[in-house]
Amino acid sequence: MKIGLISDIHSNFDALCSVLDYGQEQGVDQYICLGDVVGYGADPNPCCDLLRQVCSATLMGNHDAAVIGMMDTDYYYNAARHVIYWTRQQLSKENFEWLYRLPYTYQRENLGFYHSAPILPSAFYYVVRQDDAAAHLRVFDRLSEFSFVGHSHLTSQYQLTEKKAKDVTGRVIKGKDERKWIINVGSVGQPRDRDSRACFGIFDTDEQEFRHHRVEYDIDRTAERIVSSGLDEKFARRLFVGL
Repeated sequence: MKIGLISDIHSNFDALCSVLDYGQEQGVDQYICLGDVVGYGADPNPCCDLLRQVCSATLMGNHDAAVIGMMDTDYYYNAARHVIYWTRQQLSKENFEWLYRLPYTYQRENLGFYHSAPILPSAFYYVVRQDDAAAHLRVFDRLSEFSFVGHSHLTSQYQLTEKKAKDVTGRVIKGKDERKWIINVGSVGQPRDRDSRACFGIFDTDEQEFRHHRVEYDIDRTAERIVSSGLDEKFARRLFVGL
C-alpha cells in the first residue's frame, strides 16, 4: 500500500489538487493529512471540502487550532492573525465543526502521525535541528518506528537509535531494525526550503520506504487569489521563492 502524506496545505487549493493528481499517477492508495489545512491562503473551504473526501485521517495543526479558538492568536504576528480572523468568517459551519473535531495524533501499526514534535503534540514544538530530534531519545521506547511530522514546512529527516539522533535529510528512508525515524513530509501549500514546488511524501508499507515528491502547480493563480481576497501580499510573494 502507498500512503500519501500531506501537510501544511494552508488553504492553497491549486497546490493540493496538483499533489492529489500526481499522487493518483503514482498509485497512492490513501492519504493522511498532518494538519494546517488553513491559514495564509485564500481557499479554506475548498481545501477542507476536498480533504474531508480523500483523507483517511486528518490532524489538528496550529493554524487550525487558532482558527477554531483552541489556540491563542497572540502567538501570531499581525498579518497571520488577520488571516486567522478572515478564515473564521469564511469557513462553512460544517468545515468549522470538522476542524474542531480533529485529533492531535494518529497511530497505525508501526507508524505515528503528528503535526509537530511527537514528544508533546499539542504544544506545537518544531523538529528542525538535530537537537530537536535528540530530545525524543528520552521517549525512544514510546516512539513508533516511523514518526511523520509537518509544521516546519521543511523536509528534514532524522534517524534515531537509543543513544543518538542523526540528520539524514535528503535520503530515501527504509526501515531497519532497532532504528527509528522522525520525518518531516514538507509543505503542500507553502514550502520553505527554497523550492517553490508543492511537497509531500509517499510511504510504501510493503517496502517500508519513504520518499519526498515535488509537484508543479499554478502559483500565479494562487497568488492572485490571495491578493484579491485582501490578504497580505507577502503570503503571495513567498510562494514564488519557497520561503
